[in-house]
Amino acid sequence: MDFGNFSLESISLPTVLIEAGPGRAVRINAVFKQVFGPCLNADGSLQFDDLDTLLGGQLQDLHPESGGSIIQEIKIGRKRHSFEFKIGLDASSETSPLLLLGLDRSDLVKAEAKLSSYVRIIEKNNRELQFLANTDPLTGAANRRALFNRFQELAERQPDFHCAVSILDIDHFKRYNDEYGHDFGDFVLKTFADQVRAQLTEKTIFARIGGEEFCVVDYSGSADIASEKLEDALEAVRDLQLDTPKTEHVNITFSAGVAEFGKDGETLDDLLKNADLALYYAKANGRSCVIPYSAELFQKRDRTLVARVNNRESRE
Repeated sequence: MDFGNFSLESISLPTVLIEAGPGRAVRINAVFKQVFGPCLNADGSLQFDDLDTLLGGQLQDLHPESGGSIIQEIKIGRKRHSFEFKIGLDASSETSPLLLLGLDRSDLVKAEAKLSSYVRIIEKNNRELQFLANTDPLTGAANRRALFNRFQELAERQPDFHCAVSILDIDHFKRYNDEYGHDFGDFVLKTFADQVRAQLTEKTIFARIGGEEFCVVDYSGSADIASEKLEDALEAVRDLQLDTPKTEHVNITFSAGVAEFGKDGETLDDLLKNADLALYYAKANGRSCVIPYSAELFQKRDRTLVARVNNRESRE
């Protein structure tokens, strides 16, 4: 194409034509002059070196054959604009002129910044909503929904998945609410949750499943190891002395039943059911203890245990 008679005024974008050869003469159109007037020489002209400076020194490194572009923030008056200069025609030969078309990306950059900000806000809100949807607001433990979802994820992701499921119930919790008020009852729940959580490993799910009942899914080892950890938690809770709204202080304990995956059930529903049966016998055995589920024990309905429980209740 013969650029000698080519009119840059037919292009509605800021346009630069850089001639080939020594000195690399620069021609600009009226739109370029209108937009970049404050950046031009006094006579409205523009030299190659001036243009390179305006474009942040990127012109020297522009490779026409790569089809690249130059993006540069340019101050015009008091405002800064983000411009992109793209190669307008094939100029792969060193003897070919270079045609650059300018596009003001400022509005686009601002829109992208706003969009990015909105996306971050939405993502933050989604994380907060996800947290609220899966967390007990009082204790910070997982809720029942999160417990089942997390259990399902672990069971599906780990081919050799194994765990122990325990149900923990705070002993005589109703008394705390009745004697000292619900605020103190909430304090007991939060303190209990914090103490138990501190004794657990990372490979556990700790959830509040209702009232004063909590669930621990321990997938780090066997049911025996899980029971030992619960015993440690029980000792830690026993050592606490909680100041009541009255002059006295109280100690809290809990009872727990443990069911083992595979041996006592294959689904979380079955494991919770059998852990609850074990919890019942922990309560019947005087509370403040951890009892593993035993199908043999519960199928026999051990009369000695029942008699012992009845004798204890009659003495109370």
